[in-house]
Amino acid sequence: MLHLDNSASGFAQVRPPLVRPLLFLDFDDVLCLNTVAGGYDACLAMGQVERGSTMENYANLWQVLFEHSACAHLRAIDTEFRPVYVLSTSWTRFFDRPSMTTVLRQCGLGFVADNLHPDAWETPKNGGARLRAGEISQWLATQRGSDATVQAPWVILDDTYSGSGLADWSNRAEAGFIVLCQQGVGLTELEYQQLRQALVGRRHTASPPVDADLATDPVISLES
Repeated sequence: MLHLDNSASGFAQVRPPLVRPLLFLDFDDVLCLNTVAGGYDACLAMGQVERGSTMENYANLWQVLFEHSACAHLRAIDTEFRPVYVLSTSWTRFFDRPSMTTVLRQCGLGFVADNLHPDAWETPKNGGARLRAGEISQWLATQRGSDATVQAPWVILDDTYSGSGLADWSNRAEAGFIVLCQQGVGLTELEYQQLRQALVGRRHTASPPVDADLATDPVISLES
């Protein structure tokens, strides 16, 4: 939807819709450090829930599954920038969307669950890509917006271990929009500031295609 604003000269100016950024989000070594519990524990718990157990029986797990300080940094990003999330984590191999959103809400990440991409909430895990960078490139190539004149800005939050290929992203001009956390450390103040700067930069930088052979990014608008 286009909006008409009255200018000082008396002419109507067209203001394009606000576009929400995409945030490709990993879990391991970003939010989950796997020191007390990890994705395997969450998978086992959800399997027991499907067999008749209750979520309350695993309350202690949900409390420690994700690092609280890392979640606080992500919440601050969410509050300021309102991203749409696409999960690049390997956990999507074992969780469907309903199970994943349940786990996120149990762990205090309901704001992620509520803002997953409506049509493609995960990067492809069976599309032939061996590297995380390839998965994200495939997602960007596949999810083409109907209006190619506006591209949704994207950023990536991953880690140096499982974020394979991201340190060597094909378009070096986009390297500043990829934030990699340290293995065993996760999302700290340092990476939070880097991610925030990346999102601020995306407000002022057009998002070109990932590669010359790839399609443009999807359009996600705040306004219908």
